[in-house]
Amino acid sequence: MDVWSLEARRLRWRPEGTAAFAILLIVASALHFLGGNVADPDLWGHLRYGEMILEGHGLPREDVFSYTAPGAAFYDHEWLSDLVFAALFALAGSAGLVALKLFVGAAMLLAMWDAMRAFERRLAPGHDVHPLVVAGVMIAALAVISPGATFRPQLFTMLFLAVELALLVRGDTRLRSGMTTVPLELAVLPLLLGVWANLHGGFLVGLGLLGCYGAATIGEGLVAALRRRALACTPRALAVLAGVCVLGALAPLVNPYGLELYLYLGATLDMHDQISEWYPVELFSSHFLRFKLLVVATTVACAVLWARRREGRAAGVLLCWLVPFLAVAAVAAFRHQRHTVLFGIVAMPPLAIAVEEVRRLALARWPQLVPRPPVRAALACGALAVALFQLWGFGARIARDGTSIRFGRIDYPVDAVEFLRTHGIRGNIAMPFEWGAYAISKLAPESRVFIDGRFEAVYPPQVIEDYFAFMNGTEGWERLLDAYPTEVVVVQRWRNIHPRMFARPDFEYVYSDPAALVFVRRTPTNEEALVRLASLDDRTRFPRHPTIFP
Repeated sequence: MDVWSLEARRLRWRPEGTAAFAILLIVASALHFLGGNVADPDLWGHLRYGEMILEGHGLPREDVFSYTAPGAAFYDHEWLSDLVFAALFALAGSAGLVALKLFVGAAMLLAMWDAMRAFERRLAPGHDVHPLVVAGVMIAALAVISPGATFRPQLFTMLFLAVELALLVRGDTRLRSGMTTVPLELAVLPLLLGVWANLHGGFLVGLGLLGCYGAATIGEGLVAALRRRALACTPRALAVLAGVCVLGALAPLVNPYGLELYLYLGATLDMHDQISEWYPVELFSSHFLRFKLLVVATTVACAVLWARRREGRAAGVLLCWLVPFLAVAAVAAFRHQRHTVLFGIVAMPPLAIAVEEVRRLALARWPQLVPRPPVRAALACGALAVALFQLWGFGARIARDGTSIRFGRIDYPVDAVEFLRTHGIRGNIAMPFEWGAYAISKLAPESRVFIDGRFEAVYPPQVIEDYFAFMNGTEGWERLLDAYPTEVVVVQRWRNIHPRMFARPDFEYVYSDPAALVFVRRTPTNEEALVRLASLDDRTRFPRHPTIFP
């Protein structure tokens, strides 16, 4: 009788009841962490580019929305995501996008659970991980994953990474069972990477994971052959696996840009250092505390599993490729905040196995650690209260917003853009790049933007440099105004650049609200609008639309 059965006997509960309770906790936390309905700044752009494809204009290949790079090549490497978003929105509106996000989140969690089960069969055969351990570790991972659960193509990277991890562990198990060919789980990986590459640039992470697995497995076979030891896999299977890895690297070339996709991603990977989600995670601060705790816990978990690898060859084999990937993922996450999400996905399965291992060892040595019924009841009531509160919060949001997608009036230039539209002010507009897609959606084609969230996918380095110099008020800030035909400037109220704008005689301050200030250059295009504004007693009389996407 195992430790779980002993607990069940002592506490007089049935394992199936505990599993149902664990599922409730996971579902409640998943809806809490993944069920948000806040629009991503680039969602307007993804929808617009996808609509262009649906309308028969083909894949957007050159810029038609800016005045700083008109006609420049547009590498819409997320074109398939744009198409999916636009098709769902055309079919079901915002409800379609909300359903997609919830579906992807659920599928990701199922893939993470499946990967954990596959690890479990290899690292702890005959011992099931306690459902509450699974729930606790998965909820901890969800807390780290949640910042990435927005309406953006990164959703597909989150899902595909979890699926790939599960396929690798499952496929490796079958590969070592004596198969002379590569199992289906590994054979489909090139197809997975090919589709992934057209959805999001994060396919490079999946390619790295496959590379770690292939190098470790093939390397293990080569070492065994040199030492004249029995091979865990047949030579033919290893050769086919090498072919799968090569095909995995070639499959992403099946995209509208071919080899240029790799060249583009390689050239632009380090061009995001001034975008907040690409900032590094400060090691000695309270920021990203949940991620840091998860890294510590995962490090200890890997040490526990590594220490027990001699009890079974499977542990050492799995850890030879998983630990290096986890290490690289952790380093990447500390370098760029957005990658903390991916670390949470990969860390969950081995962490759950290690926690269960420690739990079993502790209870076997100190049986008195099994909680008594009153303590167990109190813990269960507390967990249930948290779950019910999470479900209540999700239900209250659905009752308030339905299936709509919302955005904050203070976070976007909602009223400033409506002011421009109402008073006929148009032209070339410079505004924060995170507002660019919103402005394109509302003001194009009459107005063009200086820059938007497509960033390096369209704009040359000089434009990006001049943009940040202006927004940060650093040397060369005037170039945005003087070197380009900028006619309107919309800046966030909290930026320090607007005092300099007030000092510019060629720009007139015309409007402000809690989110933004608007300055207009006197040009023939806007002269009539400025004269009309000067005669108004109240410039703020314009429609205030609800902040519901789009």
